[in-house]
Amino acid sequence: MTLFVVPIVEGATEIACIKRLLSRIWTELLAVDELHPLAVLIPIPTDRSSLVKPGDPELEDRIRGAKIRLKDNMWQPDVDAGMILVLIDADEDCPAKLGPDLLRRARAVRSDADIACVMPKRELENWFKAAAASLAGVQGLPADLKAVADPEVGSGDNWLTRQMQKTDGRRTYSKPADALEFVERMDLVQARINSPSFDKLCRELERRLPADGDVPTGVP
Repeated sequence: MTLFVVPIVEGATEIACIKRLLSRIWTELLAVDELHPLAVLIPIPTDRSSLVKPGDPELEDRIRGAKIRLKDNMWQPDVDAGMILVLIDADEDCPAKLGPDLLRRARAVRSDADIACVMPKRELENWFKAAAASLAGVQGLPADLKAVADPEVGSGDNWLTRQMQKTDGRRTYSKPADALEFVERMDLVQARINSPSFDKLCRELERRLPADGDVPTGVP
């Protein structure tokens, strides 16, 4: 069985990083064997402000488009599985409130689709912040970078720039180039332990593990 995923995301960073991030979680953290691959299809970009606005057609359009993309790309629909992943930043919203509401609206568009909604709190960059200790010395971050007590508080984007400027006052966090390297180097277990919203992403994939055998999660 192959799990096909169509991500619906905002921003160049998510578009550039989502395939590698999901693939690493699937193969490294969840340790799924090669007989059950993950196929991440081309992401569908969205406008966040329109997507979260009740009554706006953006969500309906994107969900319908994702369902078509799955249908067009799945090799064995009777064997393989297809998932639509809505992944947008929580920003100033509460993900525990907005996430379920967005999921309810998405399922109302296509009740036959397998849909998950994950909202990084506050930004996808906060997931890098959650794995800070593993990114010491990477892309201009300080070599002595330590774990952060509460990585989901504040802007991860701004935090990365502040850390980089400790070694080079002119350096700023660059999207998506820095993000791609952070996705490649971040410790996934660290991020999962320190960030409930990253753990949510891992759990959504975990729920869709193949049913023909137990697969270790990589987290005690």
